[in-house]
Amino acid sequence: MRHRVDHPACDDSEIETPSSRPHEHSHAAPLDAARLRARGRRMTRQRLLIWEVLAGEPDHHLSAEDVVERVHARLPQLNPSTVYRTLDLLVAEGIVRRTDLGADRAYYEPAHEHRHHHLVCERCGAVMHVHEKSLGGLAKRLSKEHEFALGEREIALFGTCRDCQRA
Repeated sequence: MRHRVDHPACDDSEIETPSSRPHEHSHAAPLDAARLRARGRRMTRQRLLIWEVLAGEPDHHLSAEDVVERVHARLPQLNPSTVYRTLDLLVAEGIVRRTDLGADRAYYEPAHEHRHHHLVCERCGAVMHVHEKSLGGLAKRLSKEHEFALGEREIALFGTCRDCQRA
């Protein structure tokens, strides 16, 4: 079941569970093979397949285990450790984002042109994308007030979604 959420920054936002439900605001991202090659990395068949799994579901958050499962269905002989190493490489190269959405697991998604954050329901696990502009300059204020240089990581805020509040 898909849960719709009204969101001013993204007209067609929906809540998603971390590994299963997309929202309708597309975040497709191209693989920058040239970026990998420029840093001395090869675009191997295994790396391309792992990328295809992530890019094939650009609006989902997949755990490493989800990626291993999907890759294994297409290339059964691929060792799971290759998937984990490749995910780390793609994160380091800025092609994939690793996000902590709770549940003691990291989730992965293609890096998007625009930064976004997440609202995570602690009851049902639903996730909603929140675009940077919705935070109203919070990053700049924090940097200025605390003389702290923020990194590029996304923020996950935990609470209770509208549907769970009504239940």
